[in-house]
Amino acid sequence: MSELDEALAAAPGLRALARARRFVGLAEDPPGSNRTPFGRWFGADGEPWCAIFLSYCFKVGAGIVLCGGVEGPGVTPRGCAYVPTLARWLRDTGQWVEAGPKPGDIAIFDWDGGEPDHAGIVERDLGGGRFTTIEGNSGDRVARRERGPGGTAGFGRVRPYVEALVPELHLSEQ
Repeated sequence: MSELDEALAAAPGLRALARARRFVGLAEDPPGSNRTPFGRWFGADGEPWCAIFLSYCFKVGAGIVLCGGVEGPGVTPRGCAYVPTLARWLRDTGQWVEAGPKPGDIAIFDWDGGEPDHAGIVERDLGGGRFTTIEGNSGDRVARRERGPGGTAGFGRVRPYVEALVPELHLSEQ
């Protein structure tokens, strides 16, 4: 992949990251309720909302519907509310990377060895397997966190929507 191709591929994630940064510190109201503006926007207020937050950031910030074009638990026309479905979509569409997070990547976490548990958006690669994220539903708020390889299942590098739906289409080759 050329440097230009890589920059174009990262563009949706960087736009979603810019949107996510606006909300660092925004908390559930009331505390512990899972009630947020993102849940209201998604139509699932009061539900666990880390993937809903990502759906909001990608849809509003980058025009990308996470899990668009697939059916599965938690999928609506606005995106995806269920982390295992989001992880499967990233893998099935060739947008999954095992390591080497870049700003704008979706970080998928699995802390118990079962289905993925949580997701956030990578803000910065700190080197040595460490990175910072912005995560919804982290301590009942949108929070900036420092993470490492322990518990990190992998990353999703979201491509422009048409390219994600048709993996063999490479827009830069036309």
